[in-house]
Amino acid sequence: MYGIMLLMANDTMDETTDTDQPAETKRLPLVVRLTGGAFVVLLLLVGSFELVYAGKVYPGVSADGVYLGGLSKTSAGRALSDKIADFSGHALPITYGSTTVRIPVNSLGVTYDAAGGAVSAYAYGRRGGILQQAKEQARALLGGSTSFDKYSYDETKLRPYISDIVDDVVTPVANAGLDYGNGAVKITESKTGDRLDMGQLLQMIQDRLRTTDVSSLPAPVYRLSAAISSDELKKTAEQAGIYLSAPIQLKYGTSSREVTQPTIATWINVTQPPQRDFLTTLKLEDLFPAPASLSLGLDKTQVSKYVIDLANKVDQAPQNAVISMQNGALTVTRPAQDGLKLDQSAATAAIITAIGLSGSRDLTLKATITQADVRSDNLDQLGIKELISEGKTFFPGSPSTRLINVRAGANRFNGVLLKPGEVFSFGALLGDVGPQTGYVPELVILGDHEEKQYGGGLCQVSSTAYRAALLAGLPILERHNHSFAISYYTTPYGVPGVDATIYYPQVDFKFKNDTPGYILIQTTMVGTTLTFDYYGTKTKSGVIRGPQFVTGSNDVTKASHTVFYRDVLDLAGAVTSTDTINTFYQSSLDFPVQKQFN
Repeated sequence: MYGIMLLMANDTMDETTDTDQPAETKRLPLVVRLTGGAFVVLLLLVGSFELVYAGKVYPGVSADGVYLGGLSKTSAGRALSDKIADFSGHALPITYGSTTVRIPVNSLGVTYDAAGGAVSAYAYGRRGGILQQAKEQARALLGGSTSFDKYSYDETKLRPYISDIVDDVVTPVANAGLDYGNGAVKITESKTGDRLDMGQLLQMIQDRLRTTDVSSLPAPVYRLSAAISSDELKKTAEQAGIYLSAPIQLKYGTSSREVTQPTIATWINVTQPPQRDFLTTLKLEDLFPAPASLSLGLDKTQVSKYVIDLANKVDQAPQNAVISMQNGALTVTRPAQDGLKLDQSAATAAIITAIGLSGSRDLTLKATITQADVRSDNLDQLGIKELISEGKTFFPGSPSTRLINVRAGANRFNGVLLKPGEVFSFGALLGDVGPQTGYVPELVILGDHEEKQYGGGLCQVSSTAYRAALLAGLPILERHNHSFAISYYTTPYGVPGVDATIYYPQVDFKFKNDTPGYILIQTTMVGTTLTFDYYGTKTKSGVIRGPQFVTGSNDVTKASHTVFYRDVLDLAGAVTSTDTINTFYQSSLDFPVQKQFN
């Protein structure tokens, strides 16, 4: 009303003042009058529009795909609820080719807010200030459409459906390739592939959920062309013919191998230089570049892999001769074997060069031959001249299963050679202990109990090796006694303490060969007596004094403490050093047999 009164006041002033104004100025009152009249008409229309749609949703307004114009808020909510209930019982059909996948709406965890949608639809044109209301009402009056959506869904439940569609739709793209057969180069045909635009499909499904629309959805599938076509590859046939003109004959040492043309074909790379970008180079020739031509090359990585595989078959470490001391003389029981090592870098380079040549393809690969340290021609240089020590243990009353394990373990150390300065590790030399290496279950001390495991009784072997090392005067690097005293390790001393248990890798027995020559270990087992003989160059000897009880007795059910001394003597019999070895045993009652081997 204020606007209408203002227009009328302006009209009156125009008619009663300043009649001598220019003609252009006199036209202004008419424009103002027309504008004011239009505004009055608009006010009348808006007022009539509000009266007609009082308590109703304005025209052009939808929610969740349901047109609600002209409905009351209650009726709008009811219409939305009915449509949502109907929509939830349908499935979204997605088609690709001759296949249709139907996704049940109710399987996607979709929820709608019918009441909220009705409220939002009714509030359109009635929310905000006067200007916003006028703008929205004018839009509705002039037929503009407005839509609201009040829904949510669980995307994790939709993913499996899309994944299934991807699996059905996607077909691989195959570039044209080179093959070799029947004495000629072949070109395998290129193939196009199909892909699914998952982002677009997801958006399309969301649109259907937003509008409660169950009409069919065509899956957005697009086709990919091969980067290298068969026609383009034919231009490289001449170069391929050189690469595949003949097999390659490889010689290494006394062996040979042929690299066939089908194998060479898998090493050929077909490449296409990337197009140069005019905006980057600013060169006119790059504005409309000529199509880049294909070129052939060799995949050096694949050639290198072939050479690595070849080296794994060719390379071999030298094997020492197996020797034994018989009647005071060294005898070779198995000859030495030379080692061979392929020069992989040189072999790879030579093969790549040969492939590019159309002539002879016979290659002699560089391989280094290494001799074994112990051979029949250098026995005199090993320093194995005499018996330097002998260790014995006695184990009468052992069950048959324990005897099997002691014999298997002793055999493993028969013929072992130690280089000067080498450390003897009982566990490392012993290797695997199981049925595959001849062992059976027998009792072992494990933690706070006894139980049967493969190899029970092997401590008899380690204790015998320990005694031989003590008597040879060799430095002991690692030794552990048993948790409680065991009668098998008491003889011939009458007191326990000269034993060495092992449970590799946690517990090991180690000593060092500090003599100037090799040490050869030979073992023999006769009945329940095991002997370790160490042969080498005698530079010293060891003498055991004791053991004796510090506390306790031979009652293994009681804890005890024993001690013995090992004197190291030079060849003149003078003591050069003395080791003190204390041994602490717990009661055997602390280690009950709790588990049996299954």
